[in-house]
Amino acid sequence: MKSDVKKGTLCAICSALVFGLTPVLASITFDMGSNALTLTFYRNTMAVPVLLVMLLVRKIDLRINRRELVTLAAISVAFSAPTTYILYAAYDYIGVGLSTTLHFLYPMFTVLFAWMLFKQKPDKVKIIALILATSGVALATGNSDSFALSGIILAVASAVTYAGYLLGIEQTSVHKMDSMKAMFYMCIFCGMTVSLFDLPRGNIVYALEPLILLYTFILSVANSAFAYVLLIVGVKLIGAGNAAIFSMLEPVSGVIAGVIFLGEGLPALKLISCLLILIAVAMPIIKDRNDSLHDET
Repeated sequence: MKSDVKKGTLCAICSALVFGLTPVLASITFDMGSNALTLTFYRNTMAVPVLLVMLLVRKIDLRINRRELVTLAAISVAFSAPTTYILYAAYDYIGVGLSTTLHFLYPMFTVLFAWMLFKQKPDKVKIIALILATSGVALATGNSDSFALSGIILAVASAVTYAGYLLGIEQTSVHKMDSMKAMFYMCIFCGMTVSLFDLPRGNIVYALEPLILLYTFILSVANSAFAYVLLIVGVKLIGAGNAAIFSMLEPVSGVIAGVIFLGEGLPALKLISCLLILIAVAMPIIKDRNDSLHDET
């Protein structure tokens, strides 16, 4: 495997593992009085000063041109900000399990849209990996008796918008930007979008207790300052389709976090689902390694 592919794969995997851990903190904050909009707002706004400090330490030029500004704003408003909100909204209709299963159709949509719009035809290994990983997610999270049409539409919509987010990074000028710098501006745009969206509703809780703020800050830094930045790097180096497949490790990380931090059990069905996802994620890695060895001979 080439160094860029190795780096991109590692970034995408690390991103998925961090994303899988954060729902534990999100669940805790919800129990303490927070909600989906509040978490989405703070997750973006709290990351801005952290990212700014990191950029200044790295001596990255913060200036962007008009094209980059418009592109970042469009990706944030159309894809990034809506994804979290509509996914959380789906929970109210069909529960977390089915919502998560449908949301994790986004690798399928990513590969499909890349094929339809950008002529990136998937190979057999990628298709098989997607089928295995999606089946694994369904086994892990698909225990739900609720099939409200509104919730299904919302959950599928979150998969579509997230696929748009990944392809937006890969196919636009964001691809050439510093990943942390791009995330810095997207956090600003996402925070503004959520705040304006909430004006007529007033669902954002601005006066949070110190402990909730602490958990929210940890979640914000873990997600926006690290996981999303790593994901952007992964998309830039290995493409949106491959990054989406490696992102399927997120449910595995979530299951492990639930066992360690929440005392949840690990029934055979969840264990099988984790193994399916791990096999699916390993397939592209093995293929790339074999291709690399073949090129060297």
